Amino acid sequence: MTNKPKVGVLVMALLEDDYNKTAHVRPMAQKVADHIGEIISKYADTVCPALVEEEHQAEAAACMFNAENVDLIIAVEVAYTKGIVPTRCFLNTTAPVVIWNTQQIEFLPEDADFDLIMINSGMAGVPEMTSALLRIGRPFWVVTSMMDDPAGHQKLAEYIQAAGVMRSLKKARIAIFGHAFEGMTDLMVDQLSLRQQVGPVCWPIEPEKVSVAISGIPDADVKTLMEKESKRYHIGIAAEQFEQSCRLALAMEKVTRDGKFNAVASFDQVWLTDPRVGIIPSYGTGRLCELGIPCTTEADITTLTAMLILQGIAGKATFLENYVIDFKRDAIILSHDGHGNPAMAAAPSDVTLKHSIYYEGVKGFGAGFEFAYAAGPVTNLSLVPIQRHWRLIISEGESIAIKPRPVAAPQMLFKPSNLPIADWCTKWCEAGAPHHQALAFGHLSEKIKIYAKMQGLEFVEV
Repeated sequence: MTNKPKVGVLVMALLEDDYNKTAHVRPMAQKVADHIGEIISKYADTVCPALVEEEHQAEAAACMFNAENVDLIIAVEVAYTKGIVPTRCFLNTTAPVVIWNTQQIEFLPEDADFDLIMINSGMAGVPEMTSALLRIGRPFWVVTSMMDDPAGHQKLAEYIQAAGVMRSLKKARIAIFGHAFEGMTDLMVDQLSLRQQVGPVCWPIEPEKVSVAISGIPDADVKTLMEKESKRYHIGIAAEQFEQSCRLALAMEKVTRDGKFNAVASFDQVWLTDPRVGIIPSYGTGRLCELGIPCTTEADITTLTAMLILQGIAGKATFLENYVIDFKRDAIILSHDGHGNPAMAAAPSDVTLKHSIYYEGVKGFGAGFEFAYAAGPVTNLSLVPIQRHWRLIISEGESIAIKPRPVAAPQMLFKPSNLPIADWCTKWCEAGAPHHQALAFGHLSEKIKIYAKMQGLEFVEV
């Protein structure tokens, strides 16, 4: 997958027909179209047909967009264009549509001639275009700004990013090692519905593949990993179990990469009784997160999908659950036993690898992480099926600096931005949140909402 989304740039202007006789401004209009393409190319790979004036040109543009499988169409009218022209393109494409209602000039000067009006009069035709989109039932979004306004560019960039997240999710392959943790109702979900309405495909992987792979990991690779981690982390685990944890981590990575999976939902307990493995893989699952392959425990595919969304927006994401309410500081401890993303700790020197205190296998207690997450603004995100649709539950807040408790788990003190903690807990539960959540650094609710609207998902902000 390329890093940049792909955007079709549809720039239009009616310059010459039986009544309009302004073809002499066509070079000027094409220059504007080229400038629009250059602006959008800062944020996306672009597909830019020549200036569109007539239906057959809009049809040709649609063919280009379909052939290139664009993730988004940005439509701009430099001058009034008959509504049937963009409609021809929209009827023959399926990519999301953003209308950029823009012009070059801040106002019309007193000495303006009609040529200047012609190449700055897109607002004359935009209502006709958006009305047609409503009438044909095609969703769209509008950004209104001057052409060289950085704020307008940023808004376009957010729509482009959201389209890229949609594209990534449609292509995402989730490996499921084992099965969902028994009895957890929020893990009982329809994978076909997830595929249809959100995007990822879920693929069961027999735990045997990892058990077989672990025996094929070269000793030299295990030694190299142990040495690397010993230089940047505190190692608080016996050498034999540290070695087995590193071997298991490399096996999990190999199976994941061999299968071309983008994310992993792992039932960690599945290997505890297997003599070839015999430990909990918390170090391995956290390491996958650090490598940019989101991973959840308990084979939680919905929170894993939320992690993919956040990773697409913020670059890094982690997996947490609610632990203990801190009424004293109006906050809550978020954590998960042994598993988290060490790339989101304040510094590698803050991270300790120590044996699990929760799960013992036939080869003992495997390594897990213990650290405090870095302080700063954060956003919580959960994905949950509500009857026949999917809901994103969003909450912004702050990660407050804390000293990690000696509980063999990554930890965060989360303080909501807008609610006292008692009210936040109540609203979070009332929204239907599952017992896990994804989290990323930054206040990201507006970007998530753009994605949700474009994907057609319901959202609730707590």
